[in-house]
Amino acid sequence: MKIPNYLLVIALVLLQTGCSIGKPTRPSEFYVLSADPGSPVSGRTSGSAPLSVGLGPVILPEIYDRPQIVTRTDASQINLSEFDRWGSDLNKDLSRVLGQNLMGRLNTDSIVLYPWPGRHKPDFQVTILFFRLDGQLGVNAQLNGIWRLLDGQKACEIAAHRFSITEPTTGSGYLDFVNAINRGIAALSQEIAEQLAMTKPGC
Repeated sequence: MKIPNYLLVIALVLLQTGCSIGKPTRPSEFYVLSADPGSPVSGRTSGSAPLSVGLGPVILPEIYDRPQIVTRTDASQINLSEFDRWGSDLNKDLSRVLGQNLMGRLNTDSIVLYPWPGRHKPDFQVTILFFRLDGQLGVNAQLNGIWRLLDGQKACEIAAHRFSITEPTTGSGYLDFVNAINRGIAALSQEIAEQLAMTKPGC
């Protein structure tokens, strides 16, 4: 016996509706990173000589190139939040916050983000490669990688430093986790600014 098409459509709709019953759902929440300008580091207080810095490239592994916030449940296992997401491109947001943090700590308005025009030659260039930018929800946020300081004119490497920063969370939610990441970025910015303040351009 041939079943009418409209009955098949109704059956499929009922089946799909039934499969969705009982699944938890809530509105998505979106987060952005926040700058922490801090205070000028030693040697970069008022009256310091002008300083220009080119920031970038800032590189994140592909694992973080997604809207979902990434956390770890184990060293070899990650969790992608279904409802808690980044409100913008994480890599661009990270570069923006690092730039703002360095402006405050270096007492300069001359921070340019990669790529900058070829005619622009900053005093220094800072490149950052992140290996990790995640952590365990309700426990901590972890940032590690390597940053390099280059002469802006001749592009020679002046210094290279590994960083490994762990910031405890103050609560169990994603906002607490994002705030811990912000504190980790501020700590990294401080480290870079202190090195820049005591370094003279040149190879």
